[in-house]
Amino acid sequence: MKKIFTTFFVLLAALSLQAALHLNYEKWEGDEKVVTEVTQNTTIIVTEYEWDEDLEEALMEVKGQLYSDETENITVTITRQSTGIIDQLCAAGNCVPGNGELNQVCEFTVGTAAFQRSWYTHYTPMEAGEEVISYEFNDGVNPTITLTINYSYKTTAIDNVVAPQYNGKIYNLLGQKMSANELSELPKGIYITNGKKYIKQ
Repeated sequence: MKKIFTTFFVLLAALSLQAALHLNYEKWEGDEKVVTEVTQNTTIIVTEYEWDEDLEEALMEVKGQLYSDETENITVTITRQSTGIIDQLCAAGNCVPGNGELNQVCEFTVGTAAFQRSWYTHYTPMEAGEEVISYEFNDGVNPTITLTINYSYKTTAIDNVVAPQYNGKIYNLLGQKMSANELSELPKGIYITNGKKYIKQ
């Protein structure tokens, strides 16, 4: 009996050592997708962006997979370099806009399906320069993983944007049309109207 108990204890200890919080991010290099595992403290520099023809602005993002071996609830603490940053974090099918805050704490419930483990960030640079946003991922069991993203926007093309025609419609960051016709009628958040993003505080 003692031998069986010792074997069980060793197996349990081995399993607990393998349990971890997993976070990675994806990057395309040519035609190949490269997946990089994030260690406890990782900083990446993002310089690539996509141009949104409808909004006539740049969009920068980072995406990957997130899950924990021991829990489904992940808490993310976001720290931004300055207020007024237009960004959002999406994980497990839910998105949390930044709302121009310096600090923010949000919780996501991840699962086993791929879409329940996916995460990504969207950042909209308003002018050439750099912004730094730090994300601390914690599952309450394993050590916190900190991913710092340095968004570096080098082009000045955003300064030469021609404003689109005004149509008076208001959208949220997911592209959904809001029922209100005035920003004053909406709750706090980030909205798009007339091709520009506005922070309602």
